[in-house]
Amino acid sequence: MTEKGPVLVLVELDRDGNCLPVSLECLTVGRILSDALGGGLGALVMGNAAAAAAEELSRRDLDAVYRVEHPLLKAWHPELCLAAFVQACESIRPRAILMGDTLNAVDLAPRIAVTLNTGLVTDCVGLEFAQGEVEFLKPVYSSNVMAAYTFAAEPYLATMRSRSGSPGRKKEGSAADIIPVEVELDPATVKVEVVERFVEEDTETGLTGADIVVSGGRGMGGPEGFRQLAALAGVLGAAVGASRPPCDLGWAPARAQVGQTGEKVAPGVYIAVGISGATQHLAGMHGSRKIVAINRDPGANIFRVADYGVVGNYEEILPAFQEALSEILDPGAA
Repeated sequence: MTEKGPVLVLVELDRDGNCLPVSLECLTVGRILSDALGGGLGALVMGNAAAAAAEELSRRDLDAVYRVEHPLLKAWHPELCLAAFVQACESIRPRAILMGDTLNAVDLAPRIAVTLNTGLVTDCVGLEFAQGEVEFLKPVYSSNVMAAYTFAAEPYLATMRSRSGSPGRKKEGSAADIIPVEVELDPATVKVEVVERFVEEDTETGLTGADIVVSGGRGMGGPEGFRQLAALAGVLGAAVGASRPPCDLGWAPARAQVGQTGEKVAPGVYIAVGISGATQHLAGMHGSRKIVAINRDPGANIFRVADYGVVGNYEEILPAFQEALSEILDPGAA
């Protein structure tokens, strides 16, 4: 009998060499899938200095950690990362591949699917099992419908939305084996040339990883409204988001956009201020566990999905809200 291959999670690293939270969340989904399929759970980490990340991963609930190190993997390059990943898969032979639904994954996953001649489901939020088959769940039609996808062939390949699972738990006892995987990369074979890299410094809390998000819409009226949102976010330790119109108008940076064509967030609390609740925006905040809406229009669509709603002008509501929160969170400052 042929030995079953593992479920393999591609773990992305940030600029400091730390594992991305969404990659760690994929480990939880991967464990559920590996328990159903058999073959164990493995994590693949690639880079030019991946030893520290591999060591950290080995202490999580994994059966093996595969480490690919190569000087050409110092910075993201889709063709080189594809070549390294495919070569690693030749020896690992995974039954399923999971990765976070990041910008890099959106670039890399379709290349993997074509190269491995398999299907791909992107932006998944969970798994189900029906009649002996694995179903990957994905919101469609602006998150109004949850679609279930199955694969006709292995390896299964899916990207998982942030907050689709909790971070993979730490493992008690012995650490997982770290297995070095050798790859050969030739820069002469690539067609894409990286001319320049520009990294935008961002000292604000990242949207996708934030547990509280405060977002503003067209109803904020201008940049001043977003300065008030930033002050509230500072009290809450929250990230500042926006619907598409404020980003198009320059009131908020493009990276703050939440929606179907922006970031997908799933915080514990989502505070929507001056947001009407168009389906495109709702698609980006679909996974929020508690939604607070502030809008002057009592008929705004956002109130249909909100757990708590306040009708009125944000100029009056936000200062009072912020003052009350400050007293609760820091009574000595009052």
